[in-house]
Amino acid sequence: MGVPETYRPGPHFPRHLHIARWVAIALAAPVALMLGAGSIFLWKLTQGPVDVTRVSSFFEPVVIAAGQRRGHPAGRVTWKQLQIQWRPGSHGVSAGLMLEAHGLRTLRYDDTVASYAEEADTVLWLGALLRGAIAPRRLRLRNANFSLRRMPNGDVEFDLPEQKTGGQNGTPVWLDRLTELDIHNVTVTLSGLPHDRTARIGPVEIHARRRRQGLLSRDYMWTGEGRIPLALDAFQTVLSLKGEQVGKVGQWQVTGTPFRPSDLGLFNPLAGDWNVPVSLSATATVVPHRLNELPQMLTLQMALGDGMVSQKKADPVHVQAGSVRLQVNMARAGLSGPALVQVPSARLTVMDSRGAATQVHASAWAKVDDLRHPVMLDGEAEAGLDGLDFATLGSVWPESLIRGGRRWISKNITSGTARDMEVKAHLHTGSGLDDLKPVSVVGHVSGHDMTVHWLRPIAPATGLEADLRFDGPETLVIALGHGRQPDGKGGMIRIPDGEVRIGQLYAKDQTGDIRTHLQGSLPSFMSVLAHPRLHLLSKHPLPFTDPAGDVDSHVRLTLPLTAHIPDGQIHVHAQAGFARVHLGHVLMGRPVDGAKGTLAATENGLDLTGDGRLAGIPVHVGLNENFSGGAQDRVLQKIDVRAFLDPQSAAQARIGPAGLFAGHAVLDAHYLQKANAQADLGLGLDLAKAGITVPIWTKAPGESAQAMAHIAFRHGVMTAIDGLRAQGRDLSIMGRGVTLHGGLAGIVLEGFRVGRTQGDAEITLPKGEADPIGVSVNANPLDLAPLFMPHPAIRKPPPAPERSSSQRSSMGDSWTIDLRAPHVFYGPKGQVGDVVSHLELRKGILRSGRFSLDRPARVRAVLADAGRDHPFVLDIDNLGQLLLGLGLYDRIRGGQTHLDGRFTPDLHATHTAQGRDAKLSGLGGGLPPFEGHVEMGPSEFLRPPLGLTAVSDLSPLHWLNSHMDRFQIDRLSTRLTLVGRLLTLHDGVIGNQALGATVEGPINLDTSALRLRGTIIPLFGLNVLPGQLPGLGKLLTPEKGGGLLAVTFGLHGTVENPKLQINPLSMLLPGVLRRIFQ
Repeated sequence: MGVPETYRPGPHFPRHLHIARWVAIALAAPVALMLGAGSIFLWKLTQGPVDVTRVSSFFEPVVIAAGQRRGHPAGRVTWKQLQIQWRPGSHGVSAGLMLEAHGLRTLRYDDTVASYAEEADTVLWLGALLRGAIAPRRLRLRNANFSLRRMPNGDVEFDLPEQKTGGQNGTPVWLDRLTELDIHNVTVTLSGLPHDRTARIGPVEIHARRRRQGLLSRDYMWTGEGRIPLALDAFQTVLSLKGEQVGKVGQWQVTGTPFRPSDLGLFNPLAGDWNVPVSLSATATVVPHRLNELPQMLTLQMALGDGMVSQKKADPVHVQAGSVRLQVNMARAGLSGPALVQVPSARLTVMDSRGAATQVHASAWAKVDDLRHPVMLDGEAEAGLDGLDFATLGSVWPESLIRGGRRWISKNITSGTARDMEVKAHLHTGSGLDDLKPVSVVGHVSGHDMTVHWLRPIAPATGLEADLRFDGPETLVIALGHGRQPDGKGGMIRIPDGEVRIGQLYAKDQTGDIRTHLQGSLPSFMSVLAHPRLHLLSKHPLPFTDPAGDVDSHVRLTLPLTAHIPDGQIHVHAQAGFARVHLGHVLMGRPVDGAKGTLAATENGLDLTGDGRLAGIPVHVGLNENFSGGAQDRVLQKIDVRAFLDPQSAAQARIGPAGLFAGHAVLDAHYLQKANAQADLGLGLDLAKAGITVPIWTKAPGESAQAMAHIAFRHGVMTAIDGLRAQGRDLSIMGRGVTLHGGLAGIVLEGFRVGRTQGDAEITLPKGEADPIGVSVNANPLDLAPLFMPHPAIRKPPPAPERSSSQRSSMGDSWTIDLRAPHVFYGPKGQVGDVVSHLELRKGILRSGRFSLDRPARVRAVLADAGRDHPFVLDIDNLGQLLLGLGLYDRIRGGQTHLDGRFTPDLHATHTAQGRDAKLSGLGGGLPPFEGHVEMGPSEFLRPPLGLTAVSDLSPLHWLNSHMDRFQIDRLSTRLTLVGRLLTLHDGVIGNQALGATVEGPINLDTSALRLRGTIIPLFGLNVLPGQLPGLGKLLTPEKGGGLLAVTFGLHGTVENPKLQINPLSMLLPGVLRRIFQ
C-alpha cells in the first residue's frame, strides 16, 4: 500500500544528543531547587530579621586591615550576633539589605580590642554592593567607642598598629543614600595628632532623619538634633546641633560652649596668642535636591570675652569683649558658584595700658565668583573706633598690623588724643586670594594736642592737630597743623601744617615721608637745619653772619620705618621762602638787607636764591653749596649775584660821585670756591641801559658798554685783582688792582682809550669814609669834546632819601682829580694844549682847584676854599685869541682879561634862566652863584654893526682913526653875576676916546640870548667930564661912566648875531631927561 504525499516523518536525533539532554536535566534540577530555596529565604528576609550568627561564624573573624607580616592581619572584626533583613524601597528610596550586629568588636593583631559597639545596624544599598562599595541607607550605633589615628600622610584610619600602609586599602563608602542616623553614647578617640596629642569626641548623641520635602516631592532634607563634646588637652567645647524644615528649605543651628583658642596653641600658633573666651554659633540654610541638600546661606556668630592677645615683640593686647557676625549667601544653592560673603557687624572693646576702653567696630562684604575655588573677588571693608590715646596707642595697636607704621607712630607720637576714626577699603583680585589687595582705602581720624618726634633726638613738635587719612590703598597720611617746633636754643618755630606719609602698608617694613611747614625767624630755622642728626648745616654751615628775618619753610624727611635707621637711609629736603632778611658777609664783606627769596637744602647740597640790597644796591643772589665729598679741586660753593645800579643806589653804596650816570646798569658777580680753599670772583658790568657822564666820556642809554674784573681769594682773603677791562663805543680800558692787607687799595689803568683820549690813570681808594677817591690821569690827547656836544635827554632819577651826616660824607661824593694833558680836544678838530688841572670835590661839591693851559692862549684859574665862599681868579692873556682858537667867537681881537670874584650862597638874584636853580651858579660842580668883576684891556671888535659905525662918525675929531671893519676898544669893565646859567652885567663900560658906551642886562649862557641896554657916548673923552662934577654929575650923566650927551641903544638877539637898536633923538635929551624917556 502506498504512502500519502503529505506525510512527513519527525527528526531522528543521534544517540549522543539524547544523553546530553538527560545530563542537563540532572544538573538544572539542583539549581532549580537552590533558586527555590533562595526565593523562600528572600521571602523570609522581607518578613523580618533572620539570625545568621551560626552561618556567619564560618567567616568570622573578618580581616579589615592587612598586617606588615603575611598571615598576621593588623585588624579583624568579630561579633556576638548577626542578623540580616531585606528593606524594600519606599518614598523614592531604593531597597537595601539591613545588617544588625551585637557585640561588634575590632581586634588588633595582638587580640586587644581597638573599637567596640554594643549594637550597630545599617541598611545597605544593594546596587552599591554589586559595584563593590558600601552605601548605607541607615546607620545606628549604641554604646560604641572607636579608636582612630591620624596617619603621617594626613589620612585617618583605625588605630591598628602593625597595619600595612600604602596601596589601596578599604572599601569605598557612599553616604549620599543615608536617610537615617541614630547615634547614642558614641565616643571617638583620635590619636597621632601633632606633639603626640590625642583628641576625644563624645559621647556623641545624634538623631536625624532625611524626610521628603512634600507629599509628592522627590526632594529630601535632614531634620534632627545632636550633641557633640570635643576635648583636646585643655581645649573643651560642646557642639549642639538642631535641624528642622522651614517652609521648603532646611535649617540647621549649631552652637558651642565657650572655649579659649590659646588651648590650641600647639596646633596653631596664631590661635595660641588668643587667650580669650570664644563662643560660636552658626545657622545654615539648605535647599533639598533629590537626596542631596545644597547650602544656600550660612550665618556664623562669634562672641569674645575678657582676655589677652599675646604678641611676639610687644605687650599683650587686653580684649574686654567683642562680637562678630559672618554671613554667606550663595547665588545658587551649593558650595560652588558665586557667593556674597558679609560681615554685617563686628565689635571689639580693647583696654589700653592705662585701663581706658577703646571701642572698635567693623563691617565688610565681598562677592566671589566661586566660593570653593575663588578667582575673582570684589568687596569692601569698613572699620572705626571712638577714640584713642597716642601715649598708649602701642598697647591697643596689634603688632602685626602695618608693622613699620605702628612702630613709628607709637614711638614718635608720644602724646595726644584721637577721635572718630573711620576707615573704608575696597578690595579686589582677579587671580585668586593670594593676590587679594585693597585697590582703594579712605578713612579719617582727628588728633588733638599731639607731640611728634619727627626725627630723634631733635626736639619734638608739640601742640599739633592731626587728621589721619589714606591716600590710595597702601599709604597712610597724617596731616598735621597748628603746632610748635623748638629750635633748641630757646626759640620757637610755628608749624601751620605738615604731613606724615607711611607707604607700603602691606610690605614687611614701611617707609616714612615726613613733611613739615615751618614759620619763624631765620636764626631758628638755621638752628634746626644745623642739628647733627640732619647732616646739613652742622657739617656745612652757611657762610653768612648775623642772620635775621622771617622764614616760611617746608622740610621733607624720608626714611625707612625700621627699628634702627642708618644715616645713609635718611634723606632730607628743605625748602624755604624768606623775607626781610639780613645776612652779613655775603660778598666782599658787604651785607645784604631787606632780602627775600627761597632756599632749598638736602643732605647733598644747598641752593639759595633771593633779592635784596647789597650795601644799598638792589641785588639778586644765587648760592649753591656742595656737601658731597670728593677731590680737592671740586667746587664747594658757588655764588651768583646780579646787582641793579641806579643813581640813588650808587650814591648809597658810595660808587662814584653824584650824577655819574642815569638810567641803570647791571653788575654780575660769579663766585666759585673749591675744596682747596682757593676762590675766584668774576665781575661783569653791563652799561647798555645806563647814561654815563664822566669828565672824559659820555655815553647815552642804549649804547653797548661792558666792564669786567677778576678777583682771587685764598682762605677768604683777597690776594689779587686782575683782568680789569672795559669795552664800548670808543672805549677800551685795561688794568689791574692793587691789594693791601686783603683789601682793594687802588686801580692802575695801564693804557686806556676813551674816544680820542689815550693815556694812563691811577685810582687810589680811600682808607676811611671821609677820605676822597684819588684819580690821576696822564692823557695825550684828552678829548673833552663830548662835554661841549648836545646829549639826549636823560630822565633824572627820583631823589635819594635824606642821609645822615655820616652818610653824606660817603667816599662816592669826595674826589681828588689830577690831570695832565699836552693836547686836549674840545671839538671835532679844535684843541688846546698843555693842560694841567687839580680839582678837589667834597660831598659832591667842587671846593677848590687849579687850572692852566698854554695854547691857544695862556690861561690861569684858581678856585680857593674859604669855607662858605669860594674865591675865584681867572687870567687870560689874549681873550680874542682864546675865543678864536676855541672856535667860540671870531670878532674880538686882543683883550687881556682879568676876572676875580667869589662863589657865594649869599647872592640872591631877581632873575635866573628858566629851569635853573637859583642856588647854583650853573657851572656845575655844585658851586653856588658867582659875583665878580672883569677887566679887559685894549681890543678890537671886528665887523661891527652899521649902527655902531654910524655913531662913531659923530666924533669928527676921530674920523681919521675910524674904520668900517672894526671898532677899537680901549677898555672894558663890568660887574657881573652868574646865577643858574644866567649871566647878568652891571654898570658895564666899554669904549675908546672917540666913542664909548655903557651896558647892562642879562645873557643866557644856554641859548646865547642877549637882552642888553645902555648908552652910546660920542666924543667919549670929553663927554664924560660933566659927569665927574661934584653934586651935578648924577643929574648930567645918570649912567655910571656915561656922558652929557648920549644915544640910547638896545642889543638883542644872540651873541653870534646881535641886533642893535639906536634912538638918535635921545641925543637931544641931556642928562636925567634921557633916563626919563629911555
